[in-house]
Amino acid sequence: MFFNRMKILVVSKTPTHPTFAGNCRFILNQVELIKSLGHEVYFLFIETRGLSRKYANMQKEIDAMKNYWGNHLLVFRQKKYQMLNIISLIQLRKLFHHGYTKCDDYYTWGLSAYVRKLNDIHHFECCIINYYILSKLFVDVHFPLEGITTHDYFGFKNILIGAKRSWLATTPDEEGKALQRCPHIFALNSEEAAYFKKLSPNSIVYNVYSTYNYRPSPMTRNHVLLFMGAGGEFNLHGIQWFLKEIFPSIIKRFPDVTFKIAGTVCKLLSDVKDSHVELVGFVEDEANFYKLGDVSVNPTYEGTGLKIKTFESIAYDKVTMVHPHSLIGIFNPDKAPIFSSLNAADWVSYLEKVWGDEKTIKNIKEMNFNYIEEMNAFVISEYKRFFDN
Repeated sequence: MFFNRMKILVVSKTPTHPTFAGNCRFILNQVELIKSLGHEVYFLFIETRGLSRKYANMQKEIDAMKNYWGNHLLVFRQKKYQMLNIISLIQLRKLFHHGYTKCDDYYTWGLSAYVRKLNDIHHFECCIINYYILSKLFVDVHFPLEGITTHDYFGFKNILIGAKRSWLATTPDEEGKALQRCPHIFALNSEEAAYFKKLSPNSIVYNVYSTYNYRPSPMTRNHVLLFMGAGGEFNLHGIQWFLKEIFPSIIKRFPDVTFKIAGTVCKLLSDVKDSHVELVGFVEDEANFYKLGDVSVNPTYEGTGLKIKTFESIAYDKVTMVHPHSLIGIFNPDKAPIFSSLNAADWVSYLEKVWGDEKTIKNIKEMNFNYIEEMNAFVISEYKRFFDN
């Protein structure tokens, strides 16, 4: 099928580079997929200037993005006084609106006028915004094809994960107001796709998960468990759960086992004093880290959105073991090559099978390849469906 080449504008307060955070990585994956379909993509980054010297600008991120985007990078710089107004408004929401954000509270003043001028120059045929907080752009500026990358859902999120961690928490009516401005909605898992369809019945919802490059790796046949993650509370709590509830039973059965942990989450684990745990810290090359063992774990049991660590493990050709939370909303769960359980004895039994039989690992690797191929094909078909509109 032939697709007409489109000039596309992606708008985001989240940078594409450096790609340490999950949302950065998703945006970059999405952009590269769209480019692979033959479209021309421009990236408009909204530089959010903080009030402290530490966050006075994001020049490091902008320089990194320039290396990737070249003259297709556009930057709108939010002034400090604008950020002060937003912060003041959010504080008022905490006092008089139970902390719930209204859909336009974080919208950047002057952005619509800036995008209108850009559009007069470039004549974009498509615009994709990131997060519901930018939906006002589609009220002020119109494009032939408009979509929103949701990243997550935020209605009553404070109730789900706790008030202190509920960034952008809002009410379903405000989230619905934002989504109903967007004729096309990209959801990152199947449960959220159903939720968004209820909030915005007239919008077309696409379940785009993410795409991954499958990277085969040789078997090590060692007793090593791998985890890589950023320094967020969800990753920390997941590791703490694993170390308390699951890992002692694994040590008892496999006394030579090592749990290698990489990423900035290591900074939060300095109090872990276990000879079976190795804090690798930041790694430059993820692929080299994933070559250190056959088994990768994702013990995270909180949060919503895309289960990046689970898919990443499969894409790096690992035997993947997770907390059941990581199965929620994933692509084709009945065929997913993923072990999940809350029971330590189940983890030990599965590891006995994996570490005791080379054929088991080979079979899982074959399933990994097939799963990533099928998911990528499905995601590509969803984007093609979007561009057919």
